[in-house]
Formats: sequence, structure tokens, C-alpha cells
Amino acid sequence: MAIPNDFLNVLINKLGEEHVSVDPLEKLVYAHDLAALPKSVKLLFDTTPDAIVRPESAEHVAEVIRLANEYKIPVIPRGGATWGFGGTVPVRGGVVLDLTGLNRIVHLDEEHGLLTVECGIVWEDIMRFLQKTCWELPVYPSSALSSTVGGWAATGGIGYGSLKHGPFIKNVVKATAVLPDGRAVMLDDNSDPSLSQLFGSEGILCVFTDLTLKLVPKSEAERPFMASFSSLANALMAAQEVLRLTSPHSLVLRTFGFTRTKDYVNPDAYFFGCFTGYKHAVDKYYLTLEEVVNRYRGYLAPEDEAGREWEERFYTLRVKKWGPSILGNEFIIPVPKILDMVGYCWQLGSLARLDVEVEVMFVSRDRALMFQLFLCDERKSIRYLTEAAITKKVLEAAIKAGGKPYGYGLWNFPFMEAAEPEKKRELESLKRALDPQGVLNPGKTIGAELALGLPLPGRLYGMLMDGVWFLRKVV
Repeated sequence: MAIPNDFLNVLINKLGEEHVSVDPLEKLVYAHDLAALPKSVKLLFDTTPDAIVRPESAEHVAEVIRLANEYKIPVIPRGGATWGFGGTVPVRGGVVLDLTGLNRIVHLDEEHGLLTVECGIVWEDIMRFLQKTCWELPVYPSSALSSTVGGWAATGGIGYGSLKHGPFIKNVVKATAVLPDGRAVMLDDNSDPSLSQLFGSEGILCVFTDLTLKLVPKSEAERPFMASFSSLANALMAAQEVLRLTSPHSLVLRTFGFTRTKDYVNPDAYFFGCFTGYKHAVDKYYLTLEEVVNRYRGYLAPEDEAGREWEERFYTLRVKKWGPSILGNEFIIPVPKILDMVGYCWQLGSLARLDVEVEVMFVSRDRALMFQLFLCDERKSIRYLTEAAITKKVLEAAIKAGGKPYGYGLWNFPFMEAAEPEKKRELESLKRALDPQGVLNPGKTIGAELALGLPLPGRLYGMLMDGVWFLRKVV
């Protein structure tokens, strides 16, 4: 959509010319997130923003959203754009709100272990800041080198440390957010709306501007580990035994293409993680780990090698170079269903003639976050379009197995009705109440909109995906 010059002029007058851009090349950069878009998608959605606004304060954010309501202009919040489900991609133009300028550490309460930060700060910067203190983060995302705190609050909040300390929301005391009408509100467990209602709402209900995080005292000891197995089934059984007998900070299992980067002799799977806490407990857990790995005929890597793997835990997407593109999805799955789901991913990859990479991050003894990647080549545009439907097949199987998508955004919106119908009803109700004009991140999560503002029914979207999946046989 074309936005009125009046709107742009008012925006520039209030924020300053340096905070607003309509440069064509810049707009192209903001037309996608981490994931590459098939060219045909641009026939359905107007993914190029009409303007980019870079606020540097919560007041700027509120001002932009108030003006957008007055002129009925879509506003799309954007952090590090490391979430590949289209949540930061416009569907009918509008204004992209680049929040990375809100990147300050506001206050550290050293006595109580509380840290208040702005939404656009990158996790790595927080980790670096805390090195000078006696505190550390209990949880952080696998994309910590480039993702923002506000972005993770908006998109789920499961990552490293969740196995020991719970999801991100359990480690947030309060937050400040701007609602779709431009009001700034403080959110906690007792506010209306509450923090839990808006947390993970994918930018359709609010824009977080600052958050107060719980910290934990730095561990007395930290001991990374890594073990490889010639059988995926053995690796999975060993991992479950480790979960039952010890208390890791994190535990991640990888298989298929991920093993190509290892020096082992053709391992089928490996897992890695870290024990943290008091030294006597960490050492006890490590001895138990050795016994478990031996019992399941695995190979426990030397501690220096395990340490390198732990240090490189943020580089999952290095495998992209073998594509050179990737198609992937993430979902929460019951642990007993992991083996079947990995097998199904391998089967789909074989049908589509695509290499498969699978990562499983355990978030409890009975649930895991599964991340599967199919290596492909976006330069072969028609074939890439037909291959894109493979992610739909994976999610359908995951939901049947009792799982749910880790996020919805633009690409996974049709699955919310089947996976989380009650959550969808709650989000729809909140959207009607808080954003009656549909200004904030429209066409995402609970329903999609085409470039002309027309709704895209989930069933029709599913039929389109099934059609292009069928076309792969003839392309």
C-alpha cells in the first residue's frame, strides 16, 4: 500500500529525518527475515515496506503507533529478524519499526539479581556485560549472537538453559510495552492485560520496549560434554537416561548432516550439553554421564573437544553453506515421538531429494524442541517453491504426534487451529479488544491477509501447499 505524504511528514517532524527512511534499497533489505522468500510469494503479499522507522526510545515507539492508528497504516515490529516464520515481514506494505536502536542496559539490581534492558539489545551484549558481575543469564536463545530480547519475548522464549530454569517467561519479572493504540503499559502477572497474555504474541498485540529479567548467581563449576553414537536410537535412549539421572543446564541432540562436521567415524547421532552448579554435583553428574554413554555403546568426547562444541552452540546454521539455502521449521514434540519424527523427516527428504539436518533441544524430561532443516537452493526458483511445501508436511505430522509449532507468524498460521485452538481464541479476542483497526503486525499468527487486504483462508493456503508439493514430481 502507498502511505500518504502527510503521514510521512508528520512522522519526520516528530521523530526527526534521521529516524525515517524511504530509501528503495533499504526497503528491499526489510522485505524478508532470516528465510529466503520464493519469488511467487510476492504475488500474494506486498512484503516491501513503504517506510522504515528507527525509534530510539519508548516514546518514539508510542508516537509511531499512535500516528499509524490515526492514518490506519500497518506497523510491523522488527528486532534481529532471526525468526524465520515471516513475523517481521509486511504483507501489505506499511511501516517497519526497527527496534534495534532501543539497545541500552537500563539498570542492574545487584542485590536482588534483576536486570532491566531495552527490547532491542542483543543477547550477546547482555552476556558480555554480565561477565563483570557475579550474575549470569538463566536462559538465552540459540540465536543469542544476533537476536534481541524483545524479539525472543515475542516469539516463544525456549532455548539454552530452559531445561534447568524453564522458559523465558518464567525468568521475566515485568515488562513495559506499547499497545496497538499507542498506550504504554507496565505488564506483570497481575496487570490487565497480563504479561503472560502478551508474551509470545508474535508482535500482533504489543511492542515490548523494556523487560526486567531474573538472573542467577554464576555457577561454581561448568562442565561441557559431548557423546556420539552409531545408532540414533541409542543416542536418544542415552539422552533420556541422562535427563532422568542428572540435571543438565542444556542437552541437545543432532543427527544426519550435522554429524558431517565431526571427526568421529561415521556417527549416526551425537548429543552435547553442559552441567552447571556446585562442583561436587557437577562432577557427580559427569560420572553418571560416563556410565550412561558406556551402557549405550557411545563414545564420550575428550573434554576439550566437548568444550569447543559448547562454545560453538550458537552456529547451528553453518550447515546452510551446503545448501546454499535452507527450508526448516521448529516444533515442540513429546520425547517418545522424537524417533518417529526424525524418521519421517528423513523420508520426506528422500522423496524431495534434499539433505536433512535435525536438532533436538530437550526442554524437559518429556518435551523437546525439534528443529529440522532441508538443504536446498533458492536460486532454482520453481523447484524451491515446490520444496517449500515440505515444512507443511512436517508440521502436520508433528501435530498428529501431539506436538505444536514453536511459532506461527505468516508461514505457520494455518496450523494454530489444529494445534492450539484455545490459544487462538484468546489471541483473536485480545486482538479485537486491543487492536480493532488491525494496525499492529496485521495478517500474522491468527490469520493471513493478501496484499489487497483480503483474508487468506488457512484451508486455501494448505491446498496451495499441497498443490506445489505434488508439482515437485514433474519439476
